[in-house]
Amino acid sequence: MPIDPANSRLGALCTRAPGIVASLITLFEQTWNAAVPLGADRPRPSDTQPTAAELELLRLLASGMTDEAAAKRLGVSLRTVRRQMAALMERLHATSRFEAGLKAAQQDWL
Repeated sequence: MPIDPANSRLGALCTRAPGIVASLITLFEQTWNAAVPLGADRPRPSDTQPTAAELELLRLLASGMTDEAAAKRLGVSLRTVRRQMAALMERLHATSRFEAGLKAAQQDWL
């Protein structure tokens, strides 16, 4: 890895540390899975786009609000917030809320 990506003449870091290597492999695999060919548009079927309410929920949660605070701000029940988040996670094929946030950002929802 270059020490300074903007100036490769400064040298590189060579590591075999399992934690660093595992993190880099995970980063590569996530990037590879989200990649599209150069010049290609990312497919965006209209039926998978979030509603305005879902986008607002994502923005509130991304800003650090709890489910309870987001429900109060949106004027809905806590159960509704959790149901909407579960539906978004299913649509994004995410197994955690963190992964859902990453995928929502990758699809320019955030």
